[in-house]
Amino acid sequence: MEVDRIFLEIGESGTQQLKYGAILCLLKVYTPFHILQYTFVGRHNTFYCSRGGQTLTNKCFENKVSSCTNLTFEENTITSEWSLVCDKNWLSKATMSALMLGFLLGALLLGNLADRIGRKKNLLMTLVGLLFCNLISAFTSFYSVYLMSRFMIGFFVSGNILSIVVLMSELVGPSYRGSYGLAIMGGFPIGIMLISLLASYVTSWRVLTTLVTVLGLPYLLSYWYLVESPRWLLNQNRHDEAEQVLHIIAAGNGCPGKLDLKLHGTLVKSSPSTSQDSVQKMLKNKKLCLITLILCYNWVVNGASYYGLTLAAGGIGTDIYTGTALSGVVEIPAAFLTYFAMEYYGRRQVLASFMMVSGCSCLVIHLFSSSLLGVLETSLGLFGKMCITASFNVAYIFSGELFATSIRNSSMGLVSGMGRVGAILSPYIVMAGESMPGLHFLVFGLLGISGGVASLWLPETKDKALPDTVAEMIDKNKKIDTLHL
Repeated sequence: MEVDRIFLEIGESGTQQLKYGAILCLLKVYTPFHILQYTFVGRHNTFYCSRGGQTLTNKCFENKVSSCTNLTFEENTITSEWSLVCDKNWLSKATMSALMLGFLLGALLLGNLADRIGRKKNLLMTLVGLLFCNLISAFTSFYSVYLMSRFMIGFFVSGNILSIVVLMSELVGPSYRGSYGLAIMGGFPIGIMLISLLASYVTSWRVLTTLVTVLGLPYLLSYWYLVESPRWLLNQNRHDEAEQVLHIIAAGNGCPGKLDLKLHGTLVKSSPSTSQDSVQKMLKNKKLCLITLILCYNWVVNGASYYGLTLAAGGIGTDIYTGTALSGVVEIPAAFLTYFAMEYYGRRQVLASFMMVSGCSCLVIHLFSSSLLGVLETSLGLFGKMCITASFNVAYIFSGELFATSIRNSSMGLVSGMGRVGAILSPYIVMAGESMPGLHFLVFGLLGISGGVASLWLPETKDKALPDTVAEMIDKNKKIDTLHL
């Protein structure tokens, strides 16, 4: 299939792709409102435990909630709603881990579903599920229902993100996959800053959760404007629909005439059978299996470090709102830094470098935390967050370029799911740092360095055509002419 050559004719990045990119970027802005909700609804809450004539602050007698005859809280959070302190403290962290467990299963199952029903339909289905489950979590009075709803939110948001990233990569030409991918990734830090701002004014966890649902309703309208991936349509042998989509893009870019001359013949010749392709088939090849295993480990490292450093943001010299917002701010220069680094050095070296630098900054915090000034510790923490964000951005783009169109969503679901394994562990790594100060930075440091070293064994994908089949993935020397508009 030579869809990339068609994009060279109709425009790799034109007005129409910019419109689609803007909508998908706005959808990505919305995802942190769900993923990082726990940071604010489960924030530290001063409490008082009374028994007899004694009152303890932020402690329980015998470290048991049941020992308190009267337990009062200063703020309205899930912690106060279900008394998740002392021996029940882990139940608060469990809501974040439930979200990431759902993220894991969603990545594995919904990634495969998107390869079957299409990116666009999967996008709508996951968004509806996301809004419905979040609304349930806002009104339930049972912890078990809240925990299950958070699991389902993770399940749906995972499929939502995968569809956003993959659809965007398949709507533009090869020269612009990196820049559009980074623009999509750049929506996430904007969302972090916006949810931090909203949470600083709306302190009630139920009101905040309800508002997040309401804010997501207008996004449902995007379904009627976005188009399906022409690559996916062609892989499904739906030539007429693929041609219609490419006509829309060409017309929006102001060059329908070129498409009329070139498109039909290309489509007829570019629809190989991909019915035999699967993730299992890919893993039977030793080389592709090794690449996949390295990517899986890298995603575990990125998931654990990224969410861990975000959750620990309030513990590096700032309050929870400012710290989380700053952790979002540093992700914006990370996107620009990633773009220029990938343009000059490619994917592999940049991924390895960012992971190792992030790991080193975390190790410095661990080794010298007792002697570091507060400002310096905060700066190092934010620098580490910036680097792991850049690494995560590269991982999304790099992974999408390594996997074939026929199994791209399924394979991205696999590696993304491994990232959620790391994310599931992240709140407990941070909690370990509460018992042994600095331990979490040691863990994140070692993970980052080891992941960076492993990345050096991955193949480079810069300026190479997206593989359409597993067979093409093996042909590492396949290249295509690209046109920078």
